[in-house]
Amino acid sequence: MAASTSLPFLLIFSSMLLFLSSAFLILAAPESALITHLPGFNGTFPSKHYSGYVTVDESHGRNLFYYFVVSEGNPSEDPVVLWLNGGPGCSSFDGFIYEHGPFNFQSGGSTGSMPQLHLNPYSWSKVSNILYLDSPAGVGMSYSNDKSDYTTGDLKTASDSHKFLLKWYELYPEFQQNPFYISGESYAGVYVPTLASEVAKGIEDGLKPTINFKGYMVGNGVTDTVFDGDALVPFAHGMGLISNDLFQEANAACHGSYWNPANESCQTMLNRVDWELRNLNIYDILEPCYHTLEIREVLSGNSRLPSSFRRLGETNRPLPVRKRMFGRSWPLRAPVQDGYVPTWPELGSSSVPCMVSAGIISFLVVHLIYLLLLTK
Repeated sequence: MAASTSLPFLLIFSSMLLFLSSAFLILAAPESALITHLPGFNGTFPSKHYSGYVTVDESHGRNLFYYFVVSEGNPSEDPVVLWLNGGPGCSSFDGFIYEHGPFNFQSGGSTGSMPQLHLNPYSWSKVSNILYLDSPAGVGMSYSNDKSDYTTGDLKTASDSHKFLLKWYELYPEFQQNPFYISGESYAGVYVPTLASEVAKGIEDGLKPTINFKGYMVGNGVTDTVFDGDALVPFAHGMGLISNDLFQEANAACHGSYWNPANESCQTMLNRVDWELRNLNIYDILEPCYHTLEIREVLSGNSRLPSSFRRLGETNRPLPVRKRMFGRSWPLRAPVQDGYVPTWPELGSSSVPCMVSAGIISFLVVHLIYLLLLTK
């Protein structure tokens, strides 16, 4: 009797275990995307890393590449932060490698040796689940089987990135309840608000899965070609890079319109300003900039890096990447048509929180535009 009653119990218990194990598999990140090692790093990852492709257009074979670093803190509660580099055309691996990724790297010490990776104590993954995305297709390791996709625009890019997010959350449903933020720098001043607008509209339209969107962040962001460009000469004067006399002459000739000079006198003054700034490091005006031919030849050779590392994306790697269309992983500069970002004021009138920042020593995208942006 005991044996006969225990059999149904065991069957029910086994069924429950099978159901729970299936549920666990459904509610867990895909193990096939798990990254277990990287070239040049011999330690233990402080958290799980995942990488792969998400198809955003089946008919064209358009696929976006991502690298996801799980938080080292509390992954189930820490925010998911999407990171986008600018350019346009720069891989988000720029941010991963040079800025706030989980690793710092240094030269291997001898010609042809592999660079050594070390853990970055200031990685954003200390407090967030950070998602690096190469977007649009043709940037970094993202690609399309239809080369016409490499001629694109900001709205198409935002639409594809939104499709990516919806599909990505289907792959990683355990992060759907986490707060979600969109972040980026430089041309991400366009990418971020246009994508934020797409996400906000998708939530309003009831698209599933629902993204727990909490806000967006832009650092040194592009806003508008003329708006940004007209701020460069006043910034150079304010930082003491050009004299009072030169600034006053330029201002008198150009009447504050420096980006599109209206007369020959203005162009002449701008040529003088350009000459004064010819050796400027536009990323950090306090640092030197190497413009001489000899230095460029040395740097372009990358002689201390092995060719396999320089050509990351063309060779077989532990990452699930295809051969790069353009032959390199970062940055590809493409022609850009002038425009502006109407979603800034649109989002500003909504309830979506926004944070903008700008380094006061960067000439590339100056902080003066933020004083105007935040007051408009």
